[in-house]
Amino acid sequence: MRESSKTLKLAIIGCGEISNEHFKAAKEIPGVKITACCDIQELRAKACAERYQCENYYSSIEKMLACEDLDGVILCTWPMQHLEQIHTCLEAGIKNILCEKSLALSFQEAAAVGELAEKHGALVMEGCKYRFYPAIHKLEELLKSGHIGKIDSIHAAFSNYEPEEELKSEDALNWRYRRECGGGVAYDWVSYLVNACNYFSSGNPKRVFAAGTQSVKFKIITRLFGIIEYDNGVTAYIESSKEANFTEELQINCANGILRLPVAWGIFGDVKITQTHRKPEWDYILTDSFEVGYQNAFVLQLKNFSEAARGLAQPAIPLKQSIQNIQVIDALVTSLKENQAITFSCSQ
Repeated sequence: MRESSKTLKLAIIGCGEISNEHFKAAKEIPGVKITACCDIQELRAKACAERYQCENYYSSIEKMLACEDLDGVILCTWPMQHLEQIHTCLEAGIKNILCEKSLALSFQEAAAVGELAEKHGALVMEGCKYRFYPAIHKLEELLKSGHIGKIDSIHAAFSNYEPEEELKSEDALNWRYRRECGGGVAYDWVSYLVNACNYFSSGNPKRVFAAGTQSVKFKIITRLFGIIEYDNGVTAYIESSKEANFTEELQINCANGILRLPVAWGIFGDVKITQTHRKPEWDYILTDSFEVGYQNAFVLQLKNFSEAARGLAQPAIPLKQSIQNIQVIDALVTSLKENQAITFSCSQ
């Protein structure tokens, strides 16, 4: 690892739409520079390199890793590729990897990533941008204050109306509608919901049950509704659907009140958290509001990753958490398909 005063040299693998956010974030952080990029489509890699004044571009990951002096990489690729690409980077000596969600498409793959990271003594951090929003930190602050009491349950929702019959032919090429790439709600929108429920519950998942719908045309899960029970008594309810109106809500129900963040997963401006609670002397509800200003989550995420790479901070999302998130998503998918509750064994 370079000295803390040296520039942290990173490369981006996968020059699709999301890579633009990482390129722009790096411009905002002193001491961090994206010096190379790679995409299987060379013209796309070249276009990104020119747009963001990137020194070199490649169409081969192996060639880029052999030619560049890198401190880390950012994976902006499909979830189905992550395990193989993480393995390739680690074997080439890369010690710091920021991997866009979802980390993997199965618990077995996620566990393999964990074993590889441990073997190579490397930092592998999943990119789940919502965890860096100031609004999420405000929720943490309100919960830690103790005034709202013990958490009883959590409700997390992420839906958007994308009916199958309205899709155009070119939409079938989008990874979000391709099962082999991790398409559907399970490893995309639901990854935010499970991450939040696991994180705020502060417990270990004990049992899950899910219902939902699979697309006949695309063979992906388009609706998923699940219950997660934790070993500390907290229960979480998640809902994600491509057949419901837009929602990105996170609600935490506590002994002394309810915290609600109406938009939690993609915040692009100031937001308001509400805290409802009963007035002690009277049987009616009061509502407190907390205005939270916007900050770019990609910048905050990359800043945390760069500091963790330098040994100056802990990763906000430890790899162990990401592996557990995939374990829960796997169980929800299995429960939906088999129509039965899934209980976690002590060995998992």
